[in-house]
Amino acid sequence: MQKLITLLIVVATTFEYLGQHGWMPKPAIYLQEISSLIAASYVVIAGGRTRFAYVRPAYWFAFGLVAIVIAFGAISNQLAPGPLFAGLRTFLRPMPLFLLPAVFEFSERNVRAQLLLLLGICLLQFPVSLYQHVTTITATYISGDRTIGTLGNSAFLSIFLICAMCVLAGFYIRKRMSLKLFALLFVIMLIPTTINETKGTLFLLPFGVLATFIVGSPRGARFRNGALSILLLAGAGFIFVTIYDSYMTKRYGYGIVEFFMMPGRLEGYLDKNRDVGTIQSVGRVDGMQTSLAFIAQDPAQLTFGLGVGSVSDSALGPQYQGHYFHLLKAFASTTVSFLLLEMGVLGLLAVLYIYWLIFRDSQLVAGDESLIGSLAVGWTGVMATMGLALFYKQVIESGALTFLFWYFSGLVAAHRMRLDFKNVPLASKNRRDAAHETPPRRTLAVS
Repeated sequence: MQKLITLLIVVATTFEYLGQHGWMPKPAIYLQEISSLIAASYVVIAGGRTRFAYVRPAYWFAFGLVAIVIAFGAISNQLAPGPLFAGLRTFLRPMPLFLLPAVFEFSERNVRAQLLLLLGICLLQFPVSLYQHVTTITATYISGDRTIGTLGNSAFLSIFLICAMCVLAGFYIRKRMSLKLFALLFVIMLIPTTINETKGTLFLLPFGVLATFIVGSPRGARFRNGALSILLLAGAGFIFVTIYDSYMTKRYGYGIVEFFMMPGRLEGYLDKNRDVGTIQSVGRVDGMQTSLAFIAQDPAQLTFGLGVGSVSDSALGPQYQGHYFHLLKAFASTTVSFLLLEMGVLGLLAVLYIYWLIFRDSQLVAGDESLIGSLAVGWTGVMATMGLALFYKQVIESGALTFLFWYFSGLVAAHRMRLDFKNVPLASKNRRDAAHETPPRRTLAVS
């Protein structure tokens, strides 16, 4: 399983970029889905033996609710087999990776190797994105949209690196990393999120980093760590504004501060007042408003959506393309509006509930002194970042974000259950000594 996860990390984060440059056959990107299918086979076999003891019942309820939404959405909209298959593939392909850590216990050495590999890939984004930025500027294309690293999209690159910075913050808080090393890595990862001109960084980064420091800091160090996080974010803000304005003022004649302060400018960016069927760009606010208004015309569609795959494109061919794709594709630019259209209000609430469960598990596991406990500290910030990103970008499109998010979320969730089976008290903030002193209550044989 360790080799499988190693392959998945490399494929999800680099193969799209390598395929675009002809250094890898483009179909090789589907190795991430093949890896997930292999994991699914193992999950079914091993899970049958262990009865999925390390999966919290609340997750089964949430996943069951999602399954009901998918089924009723397909029936009520009489969804064609092609779009339904494509939609199921989109939603279900990362799920085996969430369940895999519950049936296969990765050692601390395994997890450390995975994290070091990811660190190397994160550091790779700096020279790649810098090269992309210089070459696009040289070609007189002054936007940062083509500064995508190896992630295929500038926004995905920023979200990916911000999540990595949250994990680094967690390891610093747990004294697994020095302040100098943390600050150095933080700046190296910050630069690509700045030169690609992703405005969302100004919201996602503080939200994630503050969540990490608030949850992970022990009681006696909260003030010091809080002051450090504010100083860190102030420095990051200064770097971002300085670099961003150096390019933005050449293009528009004003900087990022003026962008947010100028009357009507931010409102027009978020809400472009587009109508259904437009092929122009749509703001994030009117995308969500119009999506909700469109499905609200029918009670069944309001509850269960238009059906999974109904608003999606597909590389498999036109017969797999959603019936509403051309009409509503512009409005499905964020995950929230996409989920509203395809799964309705009930589906969106089910997904948000799953996010909440993972966040709570991260909070509880953050008290453990193990490597996964340190990861969980940073994962609280990742959950805050990814939760906010649902309103910012259609993150389901990114294999790097979806596959890795669900795998490491499953790692944290399974560890919470293993601590529970060992009778480790997780409710108290002073639970760390108990994690080493309490004998196991029972042990399940897991291959």
